Amino acid sequence: MRVLLINPSMNLDKLGRFAGLLEPMPCIGLAYIAGALEAHGVHVRAIDMFAEKLSADEVVERAVRHRPDLVGFTVLTPSAHICAQISDQIRQRLPGVRIIWGGVHADVFARDIVRDGDADMVAHQDGEITIVELVDALAADPQDLAHVDGLTWRSADGQVVRNRDRVLNRDLDDLPYPAWHLFPFHRYGLLPFADFAKPVLTMAGSRGCPYRCDYCSLINTGGKVFRRRDPIKVVDEYEFLVDRYGVKQIGFIDPIFPLVKKDLDPFCKELVRRGLDKRCQWLSETRADRLDAETCQMMYDGGCRRVLLGIESGVDMLLGNVNKNLTTAKVREGVKHAKAAGIQTVGLFMIGMPGETPEMTRETVEFAVDLDVDFAKFAITVPFPGSKLFDDRWQKDLFRDDWENYTTFNPDPDRLVYHPPGYDPAELIRMQSWALRRFYMRPKQIRRQMMELRTISPKMLLYGLYGMAI
Repeated sequence: MRVLLINPSMNLDKLGRFAGLLEPMPCIGLAYIAGALEAHGVHVRAIDMFAEKLSADEVVERAVRHRPDLVGFTVLTPSAHICAQISDQIRQRLPGVRIIWGGVHADVFARDIVRDGDADMVAHQDGEITIVELVDALAADPQDLAHVDGLTWRSADGQVVRNRDRVLNRDLDDLPYPAWHLFPFHRYGLLPFADFAKPVLTMAGSRGCPYRCDYCSLINTGGKVFRRRDPIKVVDEYEFLVDRYGVKQIGFIDPIFPLVKKDLDPFCKELVRRGLDKRCQWLSETRADRLDAETCQMMYDGGCRRVLLGIESGVDMLLGNVNKNLTTAKVREGVKHAKAAGIQTVGLFMIGMPGETPEMTRETVEFAVDLDVDFAKFAITVPFPGSKLFDDRWQKDLFRDDWENYTTFNPDPDRLVYHPPGYDPAELIRMQSWALRRFYMRPKQIRRQMMELRTISPKMLLYGLYGMAI
């Protein structure tokens, strides 16, 4: 059995002047799938369309040369259209190939995807065990997939069948490491405000999240069950990435890392014991209310140099509107502790949240300025499939399924997926550009970026200035 895995790009034209700010990021989900297949003895190849700057036609030509039996896609909402296009072309050129999609978007719309013929199968939730069982099932009897848990597929008589859900794997340490050697890992970054050393790769210290924020797309797709790894085995993988790939920075992709404080102490001490805190440094995303003084000091001592904080808004009412369970007072406290420990801070903000007005947007931006975080991202709110916000608004405000426009930096007001009632879409887009100017064009911030932080490249800086131009 020959398997080809494809990480698709999206239509960058939809991002307009913001397109240059997007870097190819490590596709860790697909790398985990590749690792599971290789460990099972399967012949695997991978194509990263975005990182390798390939057109759809070039991806298809490569696929034809590989002549796979099974092609797998990881599908983000903005890339769904391109995935369908490439899947169709591959099927035309290789009539016997089977196609499987995975990812949150595919999970949510599995029945439609299989019914419409975009894919033959969809894997739900964690895919590592499912894909291995699927390969064996296809080899034994390609018409009988009913015993593969966590799969939606089309039967021989054309019926769409959803098998029983797979029991979530709680032993994450038993999974093979992601097969990064199959991917162009030397091309990867994170985001302009998240990179501080290269090469960079990502890791997962846990899966799932106990919180229930309305805008999060994990809650309906297995992500609501928190599962953590042994902290010493996390260090083992960390050391493997440093030794095998020469990684200088690791980004933890966990929704919140660290979530369990009792795991942080052995994790950081083991990094120091092995000297890994000097060889490679790390960043993670977390919540400001998880950052007390002791936690921040442990993180810094273990090599953490930057944290991404999902702050979302400077208005407590808006945080309550999306069930964030966080206050601006807690945010101030967490940012203060991180700064005191020497950890750089990235504030992740959403504008155009349910109930928001332009005055509230300005309040959020001034809150970011007052916090004096090192970096700030102001993303337009998008109700992504899988989130409660999407479920609440689907077929109400979200009257079209033009998935390519489900982006948080969209320069076209006529194609803005969502905006609060009474908030003009054009004004919302102008406010996003103003937010970037207000935060980054201050003399203090310019001096910090140029003289102290120096992690945003001149190229990215020019793209950023262009994005602020409205």
